[in-house]
Amino acid sequence: MTYSPLPVTYPTQRHPGALWLVSRVLRPREIHEEWAEGRTPAIEIGRRFDVIHLAAEAVEGGLDGVRTDDVVEAAFRAAGIAYGVVVTRRRDVYSVLVRAGTARTWAANGARAVGIDDHLRYLRTPHPGRREGPGDFWLLPPPHADEVLAGAVEVRALLARSGGRPGRGEATVTWGVRPSSA
Repeated sequence: MTYSPLPVTYPTQRHPGALWLVSRVLRPREIHEEWAEGRTPAIEIGRRFDVIHLAAEAVEGGLDGVRTDDVVEAAFRAAGIAYGVVVTRRRDVYSVLVRAGTARTWAANGARAVGIDDHLRYLRTPHPGRREGPGDFWLLPPPHADEVLAGAVEVRALLARSGGRPGRGEATVTWGVRPSSA
């Protein structure tokens, strides 16, 4: 017996990044529905990707001038990260989607890695087309394939660029505590 495919009812069902994000989720239609209703669903980390949470100070420490989204985006791209960066509503944390398994070997100041071994392993994912605030948004578009995910090398390169400023780049992500400004 063959079943005909379900009809497309949500616009995100045609978005390559959205399809990739929900490809290993048990109930993908629920995620599409939440995006359609303007909510930010939680997607499990560790199956398709891991996440490295970077404090804004650790990313922006090496930037000169006004730290606009375009300037921060250029810093990520210069480090070789072109996809999968979520900015929190308060703009205090950048969450970088990295290859699955990266969290097991990650150790760096200014960042916290989350993978399959962590008990709190969910990422609030804004609508894949949301590229600006208010609220959480994608600074860099969601990935559409495993091959475009950043790795530890690229994230370390980004952190190394901000390490040149005294007092900068040493901030860590501590949940429930706002990072101190230098």
